[in-house]
This record gives sequence, structure tokens and C-alpha cells, in this order.
Amino acid sequence: MKKKDNTDEFLVKKKSPLKLPPDFDELPVPSTKKTSSYLEKDSSIKDLITEKNNEIEEKKNEESSVNQSLENFVLDKIKKN
Repeated sequence: MKKKDNTDEFLVKKKSPLKLPPDFDELPVPSTKKTSSYLEKDSSIKDLITEKNNEIEEKKNEESSVNQSLENFVLDKIKKN
């Protein structure tokens, strides 16, 4: 085994500075295809959420009507007795 030189042991090697690519000033223009597809996805997600919320509301209304009819049935039976 060869022993390292003491002077090189803690030497920090410097790197060259970063360079910009040659066409850096010519940034690409964003395409409209991506934004329209994102908008379509967004609207479809909103539709799904709205649809699910409507289903939940319908179930709540059905449960409420069943509870009301049961309550009315019980009240009628109590009144008759």
C-alpha cells in the first residue's frame, strides 16, 4: 500500500462554473393541448364529485322519507289506541 501525501489529503478540488445552454433565451411556448386536456380532466373530476354528492343527497332524502313514514305509522297506531 502506498501512503498518500499529506498535502493532498485535505485538498478541495474546485469545479468549473455552470454554463447556460446556448438556446437558453429561446424558451418554448407552452402548448394549448396540455391545458385543454387538464381542463377536461378537471371538469370530469368535478362532474364525478357532483354526481356522487347528488347520490348521497338522494339517499339522505330516501332515508328521511322512510323515517317519516315509520314515524307517521307509529303515531297513527298510538292515536288509535
